[in-house]
Amino acid sequence: MSKRVHGRDKALSAQQGLFDTGLSEGALDIGLGLRQCLSRTIGECGLDRYRVAAEVSRLTGSTVSKEMLDKYTSSNPDYCIKAEILPAVCHVLGSLEPFRYLLEPLGSDVLNPEDKDLIELARLQEEERRIQSKILQIRAKRGLK
Repeated sequence: MSKRVHGRDKALSAQQGLFDTGLSEGALDIGLGLRQCLSRTIGECGLDRYRVAAEVSRLTGSTVSKEMLDKYTSSNPDYCIKAEILPAVCHVLGSLEPFRYLLEPLGSDVLNPEDKDLIELARLQEEERRIQSKILQIRAKRGLK
């Protein structure tokens, strides 16, 4: 019997795919979830959709109607909220939940405005540690105390 040789190119077979990011297929398909989050947030804010639409229109300088908000929060994938409108909606609703929902699959979160100074403090402390380390290296190199 002859030995069968399978002509497989093994040079590239162990290489990770160019677009392999570790996320499973469909992991970032968050359209319906965003719609549900928007609908829930609008319902919890205490404002009616006409008022929300009017405020968003005023803030963005474009026309946003109650019917458009209804379409943005419906399960119909033909209607998607524009990126320019989402910050205005969140401002009017007083909620960052839609942004939290968008960032969750990426392992990120929204920084609350009241915590902004704490993040700046952490950055400054890290920079201070880096500078102190560099100072110690230069002193050690020069034989200074």
